[in-house]
Formats: sequence, C-alpha cells, structure tokens
Amino acid sequence: MSIFTNWHLEGARLLLENVGPALGGVELERLNTIDEIVERYSIASNMIKSRIYVALGSLFLVFAIIGIWVPGWPSVSWAVPAAFLFSMSNEKLFRWTLTNRFFGAVIFEYYATGKTLPSHVKFVIAGMIGGMSSLSAYFVWVVSSKGENGELFQPSTWTGADEFAAGAITILVVGLIGIFYIFRWVKTRTN
Repeated sequence: MSIFTNWHLEGARLLLENVGPALGGVELERLNTIDEIVERYSIASNMIKSRIYVALGSLFLVFAIIGIWVPGWPSVSWAVPAAFLFSMSNEKLFRWTLTNRFFGAVIFEYYATGKTLPSHVKFVIAGMIGGMSSLSAYFVWVVSSKGENGELFQPSTWTGADEFAAGAITILVVGLIGIFYIFRWVKTRTN
C-alpha cells in the first residue's frame, strides 16, 4: 500500500471514530488487548514534539502518583492526560500507563471502549464542574465585586473593583461550557 492510501485509511478511521457516532454512525468494537490499544492510539511524533510530550506526560504522571497517597488528590484525572501525551510520544510509557497496578485498569478500560465514559460518570463530572465553578465564582465575587455591604442578588449594592462581576461571570460561563462539552462531545459508554 502506498503512503497516501495508508494516510487515507487512517483519516477515514479517525473520522468514523470521532464523528461517526455523533452522526448515527457505527460504534467501534471493544479492544481487548494492550497491543490493540497501542496499535489504534499510539502515534509517532517528531523528536522535538516527542520530548515535549514526554516531559508534560511525566509531570502529569507525577501528579497522578501523588494522588495515590494524598487523600482528595485525584490520580486518574492526571493519568488520562499523561497516557494521551505518552500515546503521541513514547510507546513504552503508554504501555506502562495501561498496565500499572494503581490506575492502569481504569486507563485501559477508557481506551478499550473507544475513549468513552459511563453516563453516571458524566453526571458526576458535570456536578463537580458545576459545584466548583459556582464556589469559585462566589469567592471571586466576594473578593472583587462585593465591596463593603454588597449583597449577592442586588448588583446595585456592589462597590468592589469589579462592580459588574466580570470575573465571577467568566468563571460560570467557562464552567457551563465544560458541562456542555462533557454531555455533547464525550461519548457515552453503552454497557
């Protein structure tokens, strides 16, 4: 096969994988082995990009390892972007993220099912985004908009430096965009 044909087939596969399900296309089959996952998702990058991706992936991996021992600090949330960066730069590290004993099973399941999330996880993520965005927006409002005697639902009483609450509103809008993204573009696992 020529390089063009390989490129064309790869482009068609990526189109079916990313756009097909949203348009009512076919679902991808479950991948059962690490070799199948590596074959589908591992992408070679040039040397400079590869080094940058390995460095960033290693940083995320350090954060994931911290999450194993520090209560409340997430580990899988850092391991997923680490695996993604390793998939574009270093096959050995990508395989390791899929097989390690701490979070490998979760990362393997994520990739084996076509980068999907169960619907209950999407609701938990959306709830956490909503809660943290609301909390952050409130604290930003208190610090920058409230002023001396401001009340939350009475903008005419706000005397702070940001009297229009642009910072708090921006945080809420970004949170809503995140929730919309989770429900619209992240595929839902059917089983």
